[in-house]
Amino acid sequence: MKASLLRILCVTFFCGFASLSFGEFNVEVANLKQDMELVSRELAGLRTEVELLRRENAQLRVQVEQSQRKHSSNAGVSNNVLQRMSDRLLAFETRLNQNSDSQITLQKSIDSKMRDLISQMNKGFDQVQSSSKQVSSVQSFSKDYPQNGFVHKVEKGETVSSIAKKYSSSVTWIINANQIVDPKKVNVGKELFIPQK
Repeated sequence: MKASLLRILCVTFFCGFASLSFGEFNVEVANLKQDMELVSRELAGLRTEVELLRRENAQLRVQVEQSQRKHSSNAGVSNNVLQRMSDRLLAFETRLNQNSDSQITLQKSIDSKMRDLISQMNKGFDQVQSSSKQVSSVQSFSKDYPQNGFVHKVEKGETVSSIAKKYSSSVTWIINANQIVDPKKVNVGKELFIPQK
């Protein structure tokens, strides 16, 4: 269960960014991790208690059988022992049922938190997709630039503007010819077509 929840978180995290900030996402993941650790500890405790109860139950049954054999000679003592054992068995069953109920409640709480987190992440993915569609539909490049020219390799410290000045070209031509989305960010070593009249 823990491994599959972690897989879901990893897959959803690497698919894109959610509407949550990175810090909020980390807090949610940390909370879920703590809840999972609590469930694991609770389960380990329950398993230990169940094993102890089984052992005690086996011992009690042996004692019951022994006391039934001695019943003829010790009728009064035997009834007392049987009553105490019966009471202890009832107390153990009650504790086991309470632990089982608390485990179910904790599991439901974790499941609910996971559904909420997945829902928030899906909303965030939808927002990211819709905003990226808007950005891509806004950006368009003109074909209205001279088709003659040459290729220039961007050097350190150069900008589209400085390259246009250097070769007596136009910033708009260079942007359109190379389909540059952000003219302020031109990587060193990138080859640009420089249109010339």
